[in-house]
Amino acid sequence: MTEYKTAAVTIEISDDKLAEIKTKFETVHYYPDGEFPDEYLASVDIWYPGLPTKVTSVEQVPRTKIVQLASAGANVFLAKDIMKTEQGKQQISVCSASGIHSLSIPQYIVANIVNLYMKAQVYTHLARTHAKWPQRTEILKMVNTAKAGEFNRSLFGKTVGMLGYGHIARETARLLKAFNCEIIAANSKGDRRPETGYAIPGTGDPDGSLPSEFYSTTDPKSFEAFLSRCDVLVASLPSTPATKYMLTPKHFDYLPTGAILINVGRGDLVKSEYILQALDAPNGLAGAALDVTDPEPLPDGHPLFTHPHVIVTPHASGNFEGYYDGGADVLLFQIDRLNRGESPVNVVDPAKGY
Repeated sequence: MTEYKTAAVTIEISDDKLAEIKTKFETVHYYPDGEFPDEYLASVDIWYPGLPTKVTSVEQVPRTKIVQLASAGANVFLAKDIMKTEQGKQQISVCSASGIHSLSIPQYIVANIVNLYMKAQVYTHLARTHAKWPQRTEILKMVNTAKAGEFNRSLFGKTVGMLGYGHIARETARLLKAFNCEIIAANSKGDRRPETGYAIPGTGDPDGSLPSEFYSTTDPKSFEAFLSRCDVLVASLPSTPATKYMLTPKHFDYLPTGAILINVGRGDLVKSEYILQALDAPNGLAGAALDVTDPEPLPDGHPLFTHPHVIVTPHASGNFEGYYDGGADVLLFQIDRLNRGESPVNVVDPAKGY
């Protein structure tokens, strides 16, 4: 059985979490400033949350078997020179921190569905801009009442479509059940799958039972049927060749009038101009909450920033208190599995990017 004796941590974590990690390894090199000494490079078996920038070849890190990331996305790390080599891909298992964001992103999704339904972005804008109590006539001037309604909308009984059904979508589905929402989901195969990888106890949908129906993103007719039912479309997909610009103007046409879009995955799922077109179309989107955009960041003065039916946030939905301690919990989960002779979880396929 492969031994994992030495770990390297190159980000600041709490003293308690560091002490916990030290109980699992013979040696832990802790350099939160990222200035890792050259003489220790060759001895490290597992890194958190990544390799030092000075490492460009496997010859520098001959014992490294696992890099445990602190992010759900792995595209930045996979773009490193070391991971472009066949030797790097074969020697190093890159593991995402998928699962830890169940503490924050689902809250963001639910909050902003409610914000859009309650027109909170309009009330807030008017109050802050004019420093006075917003009048109903002012509010109605800013919204497309044909799509967003004259009054606050109720989430009760709405159909929420999860585009992607990983940890984030599963926990979001669990929370939305409190609003009596019907959950449907779309993945590449259109099948119901159990939850895999790291998961925080008490979160999510372990057996995939919450969606009433699954649809396939690779079957055009199935994908069209999925979109046609989505009062709310929640996108939490990673950035891969298969998902890049997956959503086009025709896909927005399939959505019911008054649908809203929440995107917390990656911005290159859809071009920003397509979102704007859908928002301004007579039967198009009634609103969008975008934590990710294309391009990212959006250039200054982009019309999405000031559109009255849009909430834009700076890719911040995944942040939470003790974030890197949360990522370290995945490291601890990994080493317990490895010491039992089990395979690591959350392993990224370099070919797929997730």
